[in-house]
Amino acid sequence: LYSASLKKGDVPAVVLKSIEANFPNYVVEEYNAVPVKYVGGNVYVDKDVDLSDVDSYQIVISSNGRRLVANMDDNGKLMSTIEYVKDMKVPGNISSAIAAAYPGWMVDKDSYHMTNYANGKKIEHYRFLLTKDGKKQRVHTDLKGNIIK
Repeated sequence: LYSASLKKGDVPAVVLKSIEANFPNYVVEEYNAVPVKYVGGNVYVDKDVDLSDVDSYQIVISSNGRRLVANMDDNGKLMSTIEYVKDMKVPGNISSAIAAAYPGWMVDKDSYHMTNYANGKKIEHYRFLLTKDGKKQRVHTDLKGNIIK
């Protein structure tokens, strides 16, 4: 997905304040405008993004070896976060669920912890890359180990 790099001065103050409030011990690495429009709770991709009319921001932040991408709307509302986790220890219940659903497949060492915020609810899941005999497959689970995709 396309994004355009921004300078801090191009990001609305409400978005900057929200980053500081939601992630007080994190350092901002980069600011990006993303061609996504939020209309009535729905998300639309707008490939003809005009940087003077941005509805969505992607802020890359880090702290203590953790690196997150926070997606925010133009009012500073946190829409989602994605954390890339290198060499993540897979929780036992999730490891068991993957092993049962994908016999013989191995979880690659790098994974993602994803959080979405919608209608006042925090929804978390993991994304894993599985490998077997030179083949690759992505799998999404919830925190309980239920296979989502």
